[in-house]
Amino acid sequence: MAENKEIKNNQENQDVFEKQFLSTPQLIWRALKRHKFGMVSMWILIIFYIFALFADFLSPMDYRVQHIQYKFAPPMKVFWKDVTGKSTGPHVYLYKRVKDPVTFQSTYNPATYFDRFVAYDDLNFDTEKETELSLQEYNPDFESTVTNYLFVLKYETYAVDKNGKEYKIDSQIKEEPLVTFEELGIAGKTVEADENGYISTDQIPLLKGDKVLLSEENSNLSKVFYFEENPKTKRNLDRYNLKKEDITEFKKYVLLDTISVETEEDFYEYYPENLEKVKLKTFNIKFFTHGWEYKWLGLIPMDLHLFGVEKSKLPYFAEDYATKDGIIYLWGADKFGRDMISRLVFGSRVSLTIGLLGIAITFTIGLFLGGVAGYFGGWIDEVLMRFTEILMSIPSFYLLVSLSAILPSELSPAIKYILIIVILSFIGWPGMTRVIRGMTLGLKETEFIQAAVALGYPSGRIIWKHLLPNTATYVIVSATLSIPGYILGEAGLSFLGLGIREPSASWGLMLAQAQNITALTNYPWLLLPGLFIFITVLAFNLFGDAIRDALDPRALGH
Repeated sequence: MAENKEIKNNQENQDVFEKQFLSTPQLIWRALKRHKFGMVSMWILIIFYIFALFADFLSPMDYRVQHIQYKFAPPMKVFWKDVTGKSTGPHVYLYKRVKDPVTFQSTYNPATYFDRFVAYDDLNFDTEKETELSLQEYNPDFESTVTNYLFVLKYETYAVDKNGKEYKIDSQIKEEPLVTFEELGIAGKTVEADENGYISTDQIPLLKGDKVLLSEENSNLSKVFYFEENPKTKRNLDRYNLKKEDITEFKKYVLLDTISVETEEDFYEYYPENLEKVKLKTFNIKFFTHGWEYKWLGLIPMDLHLFGVEKSKLPYFAEDYATKDGIIYLWGADKFGRDMISRLVFGSRVSLTIGLLGIAITFTIGLFLGGVAGYFGGWIDEVLMRFTEILMSIPSFYLLVSLSAILPSELSPAIKYILIIVILSFIGWPGMTRVIRGMTLGLKETEFIQAAVALGYPSGRIIWKHLLPNTATYVIVSATLSIPGYILGEAGLSFLGLGIREPSASWGLMLAQAQNITALTNYPWLLLPGLFIFITVLAFNLFGDAIRDALDPRALGH
């Protein structure tokens, strides 16, 4: 007990010393540090605003460019080892969209293509000759540059009866730019590579010409589809005299027909027996890499980014050749195939700055009108207060929607952004005006204000130099607590389609894509903007509480 009492006395003596010899800012900082949640919130907000400032640098992909073949793509898995089991650093693979013919559900599977492959060509030359092929590189054998190659794959569906006998009921040939690891037959397996990184085709079932099993289905839904809803398979099943009760399952296989190679001059085909060895393409995640071009702060031309991957050379992505960024979706993609990370950091510029600019306008108007009304009183006070009461009596939500709806749709995103700030500020200033007016009414009766009047100071100087500075504590606290309202207001307008519009980005606009149950259940990453709105609003409220406690006169020893 004596030890605890001594510690308490020492703490009290330290507090007395600090209150006597520390400056007011130092006392405020000391009080603020005692609010743990407030300090955490402060650092979260600092990080968010740094992200907004360096959004271009932090974005691995151009937030405006659409990759429609990757709409609603899920977050990419980051691999640390390649198919040989060798640690090669963080890397990703492109996605191949696979649609289930029965359920019509689309899934994205990691897929690749050949960085290089070596084949014996006995079709276009007098003698069998080994040829090494690489995309967008000059090939001396062809005397031309290889521009593209496609996998010509044959997909076959078999019905399996109770005796295990298989009947082919469907066959489709497709030209694919990518091939999944399941189709290659090496999913979950480790293969060996030579000293140059080539993998022998003997280790890859698809490239050997083998038939690779993709899936086995035994559901009633599959039976209904193949027996009743698909005319082609139904005819084949009838030809085999197969009944539903005879079938135990359906198997899907894939096999390689040919590899189609295009050059600037000609067209070639390679069969599985021509293939000798291949290198599978990986997209290594590189830091401080060069990608799409931008102007930092709208002034400095740059193309440096924190991280990214190289751009694919496949013509399949030809529509994206206007940009230099590779495809990487660490947090998934939206309905237009745009990167969520890039959209989020760019959206933060709107969602975070709109609060700061909004309170700057609102508080300037509120301080001026409130100070004038409280100081002069009389008919000026009556006119201003009646006007503010009229505005406050109008439902703010409907006023907000009405003012936003009358804005011309052809306005540029920048002008639209400024007008939204003005609209939000227009709604927010009456409340601030009434509070400042009330505080001014009390302050103008104090001795130092009466002394300033007696000395003949101009009214404007008295208001701005003496009255309004004494409301600073309330203004600071109110500002930090008001910013979340502006953020939510912009988010609500953009969510309803009345705020920021495509192709610009804001958290509210992004969240509008998650307003149906299909998106919520199938694409949960679309809710990330809502999570950031929640964190930001909570952080501002906690930080506002901390500021309020830190500015409390009792905390400063006054």
